[in-house]
Amino acid sequence: MTAVTVGPLALPLSPLLLLISVLIGLLVAALVARKYKVSVTDPLLTILLGSLLFGRLVFVARFADSYDSIWQMLDIRDRGFDSGATLLAAVLILMWLLWRRRHQRQALLAGVLTVTMLFGAFSSVIYVGQQKAALPAISFQQLNGDSVNLAELGAGRLTVVNLWATWCPPCRREMPVLQQAEQQYSDVRFVLLNQREHPEIVQQYLQQTGLQFNHLLLDRQGEVATQLGAHGLPVTLYFDADGRLLKSHMGELSAASLAQSLQQMGINTK
Repeated sequence: MTAVTVGPLALPLSPLLLLISVLIGLLVAALVARKYKVSVTDPLLTILLGSLLFGRLVFVARFADSYDSIWQMLDIRDRGFDSGATLLAAVLILMWLLWRRRHQRQALLAGVLTVTMLFGAFSSVIYVGQQKAALPAISFQQLNGDSVNLAELGAGRLTVVNLWATWCPPCRREMPVLQQAEQQYSDVRFVLLNQREHPEIVQQYLQQTGLQFNHLLLDRQGEVATQLGAHGLPVTLYFDADGRLLKSHMGELSAASLAQSLQQMGINTK
């Protein structure tokens, strides 16, 4: 599962679980703080926001060549953060606060430990669920009418499957990123899997935009999304050479966030 649906909205799962963990952590910290007659909401938010800011800055510095403008660097919709830098910043800020605010130590530690344990548990459940997911052995048509088996297409190499539709603004914005990536990373197979649209609509959109992909398939019934619990669009799924799901990303990709994911899977993006 990559997202949670709330009415017409599809919310990315990982950020949502982080938010839930933070809210529960703030509640636990507030209960402990009441016992000692102190307040720790501001320090905990300082840890969260400060570490995320530092993680973003390090991420942007690492992938600066992937950005064309300052606006792209500020646009966090791709959720590009350096996890190591974020964790390091959180630990350093926490240590500084524990040193400066001794009367708040118990509440601070209670809040931080609650957030860490909850989000760690949530992440572990997601990871275990992903280990059971595999590239579906389903055949889909190409625009020329030929049928291609998705599992056979992805066999033997890292495969990135992008679920998209022409009516989806984030999908349209990330399409040039995926086209460039397909040309740049020859050892990765990119599959653009259109969701529930007529071939003529897809063909017309590609002609209007000038986009071309080696592997563009039509999932007329949304079978992959249903089988893998990929709610909302766009969704990008990363499968290893054996067809096992390694990672999923619900929401818009940037060149930087795509490069980070490929690096994590051993692809040289330099």
